Amino acid sequence: MTAPPRTTPASAARPALDLLERVGELADELVARIVVADRSYGDAGLLTAEELHAACLSNLTAIITALGGAEPVRLQPARAVGRLKAERGVPIAALLHAFRLGGRLIWEQLTTRSPEPGDAELRDLATALWELIDTYSDTAVESYRETEILLAHADAQAQSRLIRTLFDDNSGNPARVLTALRTLGLPEHGTYAVVSIETDDPGAALPGNLVTAVKDAGARSVWDSQIDTHAGLLCAGSPASIDRAVTKLADLVEGRIGVSTNFTSPQAIPGALAEARLAARSVRAGARTAVRFGDQPVGHLLVMLPEASRLAATQILGPVLGLPEPERDDLIDALRAWYECRGSTAAAAEQLHCHRNTVRYRLRKIRDLTGRDTADPVQSAELHLALQAVTLLGPEAAPAVTSA
Repeated sequence: MTAPPRTTPASAARPALDLLERVGELADELVARIVVADRSYGDAGLLTAEELHAACLSNLTAIITALGGAEPVRLQPARAVGRLKAERGVPIAALLHAFRLGGRLIWEQLTTRSPEPGDAELRDLATALWELIDTYSDTAVESYRETEILLAHADAQAQSRLIRTLFDDNSGNPARVLTALRTLGLPEHGTYAVVSIETDDPGAALPGNLVTAVKDAGARSVWDSQIDTHAGLLCAGSPASIDRAVTKLADLVEGRIGVSTNFTSPQAIPGALAEARLAARSVRAGARTAVRFGDQPVGHLLVMLPEASRLAATQILGPVLGLPEPERDDLIDALRAWYECRGSTAAAAEQLHCHRNTVRYRLRKIRDLTGRDTADPVQSAELHLALQAVTLLGPEAAPAVTSA
């Protein structure tokens, strides 16, 4: 904000104070000039004639009073008009132009009352006037910006509540979902999918270009961000567009992405959210991939039954999980690499950057500790199931089960 305006010399203050007697007429004239200069007022009906006149009158009165030195500078009218015009959507350029027009109107009135337009007192008055106009303009702009921030925050909160309505169980009031879709500008018919994104950094924001990228892929989207996850609704005209949008998400987002099956009824959104969350949790933490619900059925089952899955992992891999962490991790990594490499010891060794005999040794040690051999199909299936449980739920042992 500009510095407080200088004090008007007493000898020059009288002409300014004389204007107060006609400030109502000056407000009428200023309103007329503003409406002519800025068509946005009249065309869009952003302010009523009464509101515009009241704003002009209060600011003219305050500026002229301060210019005449009758009272200290009062900036409340400038704050009020900045707030009002932000709330009504009047462009900030129009706000500033109105103050310039007001300053010009006051100056015209002063010069017509001066017997010598070039005298020193009038120059002092001009300097004080335009300093006041700068001060009031800056104050109004500051208030405008503050109001814009508050309005944007309120709009964001309202939109967030609407989006959350989509994901809530609205079976008792199906119309709420359709109302939320209409308000958000989303189609009521088409192909939908729900996405759940879990990032390694809790609270991390989604990429700023995500919505645009999804739109470029042929889908609309809205997002509900919570502490450790982001839920999104994708809307498109075809399943192919949903697939393209999911591919784009996988390229943009660093984290686990779960995607529901496609559906066509908005009433299915809550169930699809459960599918998406389950799919996301069926991916190893730290992975950067998108998984559709149904693509990892064993992973889904393990995540749906975490306590039973941990118990199974403990019963099958318990002796391995109970080893010191470095040794435990070496054995788990060897087993995982062997499965990922489809049972190829050489490929697993290359993946782990070790000798193939090291892989063989670690697999034999797992056999000796657990009593289960990767060469036996049934025992190997049990080891793989336990490994998946450890991968998805963590290596912590499940609570011991005691018999009654």
